[in-house]
Amino acid sequence: MDGLRKRLIIDYNSLTKKLNNSIKKYDTFNSEIIIEPEDIRTEMDGLRIGLATLAFSYLDGPNGFSSLDEETLIEEYLPENDEERD
Repeated sequence: MDGLRKRLIIDYNSLTKKLNNSIKKYDTFNSEIIIEPEDIRTEMDGLRIGLATLAFSYLDGPNGFSSLDEETLIEEYLPENDEERD
C-alpha cells in the first residue's frame, strides 16, 4: 500500500506542476490553462490505475472496508477520441 500511496502522490504532483506551468494569465480576472492533451496522459493513466487499485481493494473484518459494486466506473482519459468529448 505504501508504494501505491507514493505513486499517487508522484502522479498528482507531476500533473499539478504541468497544469500550473501551463496557466496563461491575461489580467487579474482572466486566465486559462493551455496544454496539449497528450502531455498529461502519463499522469492521468497513473492516477486512474492507482485510484482503481485503491477503490477496488477491500479488507474483511470490523476495521476493514467493503468492496465496491460492479457498476463503479473510473473514466479513462482519452484525448485522441474527439467523439467522446461534448
